Amino acid sequence: MTLADTESVCAQAVPLAGGRNFRDLGGYRGMDGRAVRRGLLYRSGSLAGVTPEGLGTLRALGVVGLCDLRTTRERLTEPVDWHAALGLSYWSRDYETSFGELRRLMASDLPDAEAAQAAMLEGYRRLPFEQAPAYRELFRRLHDGEVPLIFNCSAGKDRAGTAAALILTALGVPRETVLADFALTDRMGNLERLMARPAAEGSLLARQSPEVVRAILSADPQYMATALDLVAPDARAFEDYLEGVLGVDRNRLDVIRKRLLA
Repeated sequence: MTLADTESVCAQAVPLAGGRNFRDLGGYRGMDGRAVRRGLLYRSGSLAGVTPEGLGTLRALGVVGLCDLRTTRERLTEPVDWHAALGLSYWSRDYETSFGELRRLMASDLPDAEAAQAAMLEGYRRLPFEQAPAYRELFRRLHDGEVPLIFNCSAGKDRAGTAAALILTALGVPRETVLADFALTDRMGNLERLMARPAAEGSLLARQSPEVVRAILSADPQYMATALDLVAPDARAFEDYLEGVLGVDRNRLDVIRKRLLA
């Protein structure tokens, strides 16, 4: 499935005032031709800026839970202080360093785009394991029926993108579709706007060349392919990862599929 096909199959973007890269993960064809149900699972970037209008949207969507995959630093810098007002079940974990945060990568000396891409590929090899505590919790909530559910990171690309890829793969969505969904982040997350921010904001990326910045911020399908090649080279290996790393055995996976596929 091409990127254009993905966009035509799934009207993914959900307008959310003050939100960032907020998307319904439903609509894709998964196991046995069944489709991922819409309105049950949303992926997002930071939700710290959601406005009262945006809160009205979330209330109308009937969201009951929020899994915040950001680091402690990110959550303190951009707190989500409205979840209690909506009565959401909110989950996060305290940790200080993450490839997904990209701080050390952004501050390092990267000579060119090729070096940046190599660093990103290595990071994506770590994400399925580094973020296993978060992904384990996310799958647990899906199994327990805590939907509609949101999961987010800062940009909605690396940590949240990997979570989306793992969930879609578990639901039997073809690899090419999973990668196309990941690539949509460049448009829906507004890559060109992000590219313009480092110099204007004096961020860690301001010291890097535009080519390096693009390599770090873009949702290059080869990044996600690298992660999936490691944990899901075939169906058996992926089942081993789900059960051994995330605690999702065959019975729990069947429950999740019944809940999320129609």
